[in-house]
Amino acid sequence: MPATAEDLVERLLEHCSHVCVTGGEGPIADAVVARYEPLGEEVERVGHSVVVGRAGGERPLVLLVGHLDVVPPTDDDREPRVGTLDGTDVVIARGASDMKAGNVVAMACFEDAELRASSPYDLALVLYAGEEGPDEGNELADVLETVPWLRDAALAVILEPTDGEVQAGCLGGLHATLTFEGTQAHSARPWHGENALTKAGAFLAQLHELAPREVEVDGITYRDVWSATQASTDNARNVIPGRFTVNLNFRFAPSRTLDEAEQELRDLVGDRAAVEIVDRAPPAPPSLGTPVLEAFVTAVDAPLAGKQAWTDVARFAQLGVPAVNYGPGLTSQAHQRGEYVPVAALEAAYHQLHRFLTRTT
Repeated sequence: MPATAEDLVERLLEHCSHVCVTGGEGPIADAVVARYEPLGEEVERVGHSVVVGRAGGERPLVLLVGHLDVVPPTDDDREPRVGTLDGTDVVIARGASDMKAGNVVAMACFEDAELRASSPYDLALVLYAGEEGPDEGNELADVLETVPWLRDAALAVILEPTDGEVQAGCLGGLHATLTFEGTQAHSARPWHGENALTKAGAFLAQLHELAPREVEVDGITYRDVWSATQASTDNARNVIPGRFTVNLNFRFAPSRTLDEAEQELRDLVGDRAAVEIVDRAPPAPPSLGTPVLEAFVTAVDAPLAGKQAWTDVARFAQLGVPAVNYGPGLTSQAHQRGEYVPVAALEAAYHQLHRFLTRTT
């Protein structure tokens, strides 16, 4: 039986009551296991991540994917509650938008026995730990390695906040440390050295003027963006710095490979600084030509856009599994104080996902 708005809100309040910051997801993983094992569902735990369900083999497998961890709460969202903002009913809680509203939508569909019986798809829940922290702590990679049948899925729906849009693919990302070399000297006699900080000025000015570049892939528009996000010297205040480092972040459309994007970065810097690549995240193509993803886009009937960020759709893409970002959360609320999600958005996403999972043509 389809869930009501009241049921979805109750589910979300309960799910958000487990305020498990990245690295401490044990209690919420325990709660997920305790919810599904008594129902006779097949449950597999990997660290603090949980997979529920199993492919039956006769129907295409759809994965409903979400992360269990949140960033640290604030006094404005520590206690889950229902409220009203500008006349709109909302659920206020840490993780309400990012991304427990998406988890609840997935769980409500998965627990609908009539839906499961009549759906043209087999369903599995993938609720994983460590998404909000560093890449090496993201357990989705471990889950996909430990539970190999997940790699046979026809589609993975990642219910991250997308403002109700269907967001296809995702950007790739590079972080590079640029080191500008000079010669240290006393600041009273700068002619005895070369200031590495001001030596970087021309490059930083060029970077400042680089506008986002629109790139179209399979009819979907993404934006390439360059950003200097950190910079430092290690000298005293009265010393001309002999070394200046900048963290350069390049987010790029899924129109080229990581290696091609890295070469673009090196070409941009040229011989002005030494380049050390310190983090690489592959992009994911839109994959709109795949049948189940096309069926999802048609059934959900929501605005279609590119994902202007990196998400775990890229992990699935590397394994050849089509994946899409779609969820009720508000991107503007992710990691904000007093985080909230509108009840109407929660309800709409549930009904749209339900429509896809029960549509036979």
